[in-house]
Amino acid sequence: MSILVQRKDYLDKVEKIYPLDIPQKKSVQFNNKNFQYSSFHHYHTNFGVSYMFFDSYFQEDIIMDSKHEDNDVSFIIFNCSLHTSKLEDYNKKSKYIFKPNHYIIGKINKNFKSLNTYWANKHYCTHYILFKNEIFQDLIKESLNTKILYKVNGFSIEEEIPISLKQKLILDDLPTLFFLEGKLQELYLESKIIDLIYTTINDMKKTSLKDKLELNSKDIKCLYKAKDILIKNISNPPSLKMLAYQSAINEFKLKKGFKKLFGNTVFGFLQEYRLYEAKKILMDNEINISEVSYMVGYKNVSHFSKIFKEHFGINPIQIKKNQKKVYI
Repeated sequence: MSILVQRKDYLDKVEKIYPLDIPQKKSVQFNNKNFQYSSFHHYHTNFGVSYMFFDSYFQEDIIMDSKHEDNDVSFIIFNCSLHTSKLEDYNKKSKYIFKPNHYIIGKINKNFKSLNTYWANKHYCTHYILFKNEIFQDLIKESLNTKILYKVNGFSIEEEIPISLKQKLILDDLPTLFFLEGKLQELYLESKIIDLIYTTINDMKKTSLKDKLELNSKDIKCLYKAKDILIKNISNPPSLKMLAYQSAINEFKLKKGFKKLFGNTVFGFLQEYRLYEAKKILMDNEINISEVSYMVGYKNVSHFSKIFKEHFGINPIQIKKNQKKVYI
């Protein structure tokens, strides 16, 4: 049986950081019978956009009584959990299941009330970007589909899209930046939020182009197989021709379909995944740079260091020197 958590049980915590009227960042953490090691972070930017991060673990099935008390806004919400969550309108007339590792785009009006369900023994990580409606409309132009995925009075979802590797890299880093102090660090946090917005909306615009390629369920299964093959063979990946053969799909559909489904080219995905894995290895293990470079498929250490710095803004050697510090 689910436990209903009334707004009064957590509102005194959340209202300390949301909404914020001036550019600033705030965080709150608490731990009680319903919220296990929970944290809320909120940064109000200088350009009419807010970023929030919610992180919690629930020991019981929880239904949170929620109300949006700020102005009407547009949103991008990222579910970085490995689990689904459920949103219902307050009258329980309709529901929406938010898939793991996906993000949704839509609008929410002031005073919209909902019931949000989180399942027992699950860890939830959710990122929110909130825009003034006019700012968001100016950014997206004609990028969104006209079809509405879900709509109740005061709330709508227009798109649900898998989180790309590049988005995940930024999302993984954002919460750590709340613990860095100083104006320069705050500026850096804001720049990462802008990077996330740019990456997300740019990907939306790319997919909204009149791409005539249609993917059926068999094509999608083959493309996911191709992705798995790349991940398992990052140090020695097959050629495009061989990858197409191993995935049982033609080369043209592999190239076009891969980009349409995953938001990146085959080579672009492979390079991002290699760098992401290299960063994790460097931060978690006592292994030298040349070994890591070879492990993820780069035979030239200088080339590896160059593209690593271009991607993360820091040399791999600095990761090794400062393993106990937070870096991007």
